[in-house]
Amino acid sequence: MTITPPPPTDLSGLVEAFAQTTGAVLDLAGGLDESQAGLATECPGWTVLDQVRHVASIEALILGEPVPDHDVSSHAHVRNDFGVIIEKYLEGRRARSLQDVVEELTEVRERRLADLGAPDQTLESPSASPFGPATHGDVLPMRVFDIWCHEQDLREALGVPGGLDTAAAALSVSRGLMGLPRKIAQAGLLADGRRVVIEVTGPVATTFTVSVATNEAGKAIGKASAGADDGTAARVTLDTRAFMRRIAGRWPVDQLGAEISGDASLAAQVLEAMVVTP
Repeated sequence: MTITPPPPTDLSGLVEAFAQTTGAVLDLAGGLDESQAGLATECPGWTVLDQVRHVASIEALILGEPVPDHDVSSHAHVRNDFGVIIEKYLEGRRARSLQDVVEELTEVRERRLADLGAPDQTLESPSASPFGPATHGDVLPMRVFDIWCHEQDLREALGVPGGLDTAAAALSVSRGLMGLPRKIAQAGLLADGRRVVIEVTGPVATTFTVSVATNEAGKAIGKASAGADDGTAARVTLDTRAFMRRIAGRWPVDQLGAEISGDASLAAQVLEAMVVTP
C-alpha cells in the first residue's frame, strides 16, 4: 500500500517515531496548568491528565510493572477485558499530581528509549506488551499508533493542532488502514461484490480500494488494494485528521466533513464501520 510519506518499518525508524510522539505528549503535558489537566477529551471517560497517565502507565507495563489490583467495574467507559487491564493501570495513577505524572512519563520514556537503543536490539528482540510476550516489531507499531492517537486527543482538547505530518502519523494511518477492511467485513458490507474507494488527503495521504470476499469456510474477509479501482460503488474522501479521528472512534460520521460520490448510503455505512480501535 502506498502511503505518503511512507511509514517507518525498520527498528531505528520505529524508535524515532516512538520518541517523537512520546516527546510530543511530554511537551504538551509539561505546559499544562491544573485547569487544563481536568479538561474532558474525546476519549470517553478520560481527562487531559488521564491521557498522560495512560501513556506513562502502559510504558511502565512494558518495563515490568504488574497489573495493579484496582476495582474499575463502576467505570461505564470500560467495555471489555482489555479495557479493564488498561483502566487498572490508569486508576492507580489518578491520585498522582500533574507534576508526578510528568516526571513518571519522563522517566519511563528515557528508560524505554535506552532499552530500545541498545546495540543488540532488533525487530525480533523480545518485548512485553499489554497482550503478553511479543517482539519489538510487534509492539512498537502498536504503541506508536496508540500514543499518537492520544497525542491527538490532547491536541484536540487543548486546541493545539499539530503532529499530523510526522513519521508517527504516517505509521498510525498505516495501522488504521490495516484494520479497516476487517471492520467493514464484520459489518456485513460489500459482501455483494461492490467495492469502495477511500482517499485520505493532507499531510499523510493514501488512496485504496476496499473489497470483501468469502473464504472456503464461508467467512467474509476484507481486503484493501492500492489505488482506486474502476467501477467502484462509492468513493469517500477524508483528510488525515478526520480519517484518524474516525479510525480511533473519536468523531461521529457527521463531524468528519467527508466528500462522498457514488452510492451515498453505502458510503455512510462504510464510515459508520470505520472505527478500528477497541
